[in-house]
Amino acid sequence: MIKALVEQGEGIRRYDRLRKSRRSLTSPWGRVIDAYVFGRSYQEVDKGEFGSVEEALDGSDAMWRTRELIIMPSHVATEDHSDIDEMIDLAHSAGFDAIAASVILSWDGGDNRDDFPNIWRKGWDERWTIPNQWKDDPENPEGQLEALGRDLWVLVCRALAG
Repeated sequence: MIKALVEQGEGIRRYDRLRKSRRSLTSPWGRVIDAYVFGRSYQEVDKGEFGSVEEALDGSDAMWRTRELIIMPSHVATEDHSDIDEMIDLAHSAGFDAIAASVILSWDGGDNRDDFPNIWRKGWDERWTIPNQWKDDPENPEGQLEALGRDLWVLVCRALAG
């Protein structure tokens, strides 16, 4: 999903795997956005390497506080939410709005909405929910994530323009 967001912002399709890096992304309206994008969730890669959110940000991009946009995916369906608290605190201390973009996976028997209430109660500036209806599409398994990533890019651009 983040890969599709970046490809939309860069206007090209070229990534097999998205690596974290500084990016110059362009909104649908032609506005250039100076961003730093983490390609994987903080818990999957950077927590083990750096030990804290701040060290991951500083170690990955010493200039992160000067960027217009930081995208740092995170797993939230755990009992330990200290990483999330640190992300919100660091965002606010650097002058950013902290936005929770929760992907709600749904299927015939329900959804994973119960994973999020403790996260949604935190001090986010905005909370977005992105519906992700389970589809078994063997012809295009990545198609739905690509569509969600493009939609998320438009939401991000509207928030920055507003």
